[in-house]
Amino acid sequence: MTKTKRVFTIIGAFLAIQGSLILMLVPNYALEIIAVGLGFTLVFYGLKYLLYYLTHAQHMVGGKWFLLIGLILLDAGIFAGTVYDKTKVITILYIAGAHLVGAGLNIVRAVGNRKDHNRGWKTDMAQGIGNIILVLLCIIFMHDVIIPVYIYCISAIYTAILMLISAFKKTAIVYVQ
Repeated sequence: MTKTKRVFTIIGAFLAIQGSLILMLVPNYALEIIAVGLGFTLVFYGLKYLLYYLTHAQHMVGGKWFLLIGLILLDAGIFAGTVYDKTKVITILYIAGAHLVGAGLNIVRAVGNRKDHNRGWKTDMAQGIGNIILVLLCIIFMHDVIIPVYIYCISAIYTAILMLISAFKKTAIVYVQ
């Protein structure tokens, strides 16, 4: 990780912690704020993937996946931005869906790391199981507003702490000869 990326990671982690603490103070308005933020984020990444497809990926093997991912993210972002005040259940389902995707990625990474005899597979598996538990809690307490907001904020603080740890961890420089 470069020094610039470390600085931006640290700043992003502190902003995530601060934003999560603020959302915990106003849980009644937090779902609307999360929905709008989620909508903007998904639209941004959707446009980013579409721009990448138009500039580079259309000439690559398998580049159409970037088009597909960009269209899905853009559509999901527009949908999340339009229903933020209509129903809280959809926002909670988006939060649960994000944790479900994170759980799947962590478990797949853990299985790959275990096959490679990497020590970090236990941490990835624990994070995957933790995300599955968060998904179940979001679904169980779907009709309550406060508990899913606290679940989201606690997971954001946990992710920010992991970002801080990775920013301060020394990385090996591999020289190819």
